[in-house]
Amino acid sequence: MTMAEVRRRPADHSADHFAGARRAQPLVAADGRAPTDLRSWAVRGLVLLVLVVAALGVVAYPVGTLFESRSQVQLTRDLQLSVNEAYGAANDSLDGAVAPTRAVPIGDPLALLQITRLREQQAVVEGASASVLRGGVGHVPGTAAPGQPGNAVLVGRRTAFGGPFSSLETMHAGDPIILQTTQGRVVYVVEKVTHDRVSDTLYDPTPTDQLTLITSDSALPWNATQATIVVAALRGSAFVPTPQNGFSTEQDGRHGEASAWALLVLEALALVAGVLGAVVAYRRWSRSMAYLVTTPPLIALVVFTALTATRLLPGWA
Repeated sequence: MTMAEVRRRPADHSADHFAGARRAQPLVAADGRAPTDLRSWAVRGLVLLVLVVAALGVVAYPVGTLFESRSQVQLTRDLQLSVNEAYGAANDSLDGAVAPTRAVPIGDPLALLQITRLREQQAVVEGASASVLRGGVGHVPGTAAPGQPGNAVLVGRRTAFGGPFSSLETMHAGDPIILQTTQGRVVYVVEKVTHDRVSDTLYDPTPTDQLTLITSDSALPWNATQATIVVAALRGSAFVPTPQNGFSTEQDGRHGEASAWALLVLEALALVAGVLGAVVAYRRWSRSMAYLVTTPPLIALVVFTALTATRLLPGWA
């Protein structure tokens, strides 16, 4: 074959053609729409889930301590006003102190707890649900009120939201526990400290006047069975019994709040909608404008979603 024939022979591009065909990707699906990148959306969903879980930890622990401290300031102030009003009524009454005629509403303060061993002073709140225990130690409704005849049960968190009972296991027999209520001041003395599986009998009435302090026996936030329990006996005479709220499992400190699921679903949907809105904003607006408009509401949605999620965990966590 002469050089002229070689130059005239057309080049064989078939191999390159098939290689290019293998590399080419369809830009649209058969129905004319762009194909869905399921992997990228799965990654985005996973990142969003990790973000919410991380926010849950931040809300429950570092930020939770600030939340609890702020609540304690207001609760202590409200309790002091109630005590002053009770003493004022007692001074105006010829029959002495007037006992409350109705149960303390859930979420309101009812006593000031002082534990020297733990260096703790806490405003005790009526109720022991997960949301109520964000503000401090809670009194289990349906049990005796502090200082009154029977078994008064108080529950406090071990780690989250300030963890007021984080060192409960360090208490010893003979340690005093002081409680100030609108009926007066009482002292309990610790009799025993135990680690046991919690049961309903722990909340039952007792023939003796005692105080039962309970918290989780594990740092794991989902623990709902193992408890650290302190039992203390009342020194002196008990106060006159007053009306109490009824007992419920959501208010015993070891359960989460099933009612939080509906709100959590709504907040999760709002968060997903916010993320999708942010994606659209970043595509249509300048990066700085999209950042300023979408970041604050997204942070708020993440925090509120995480805060609601903490209500599903046991209240004593």
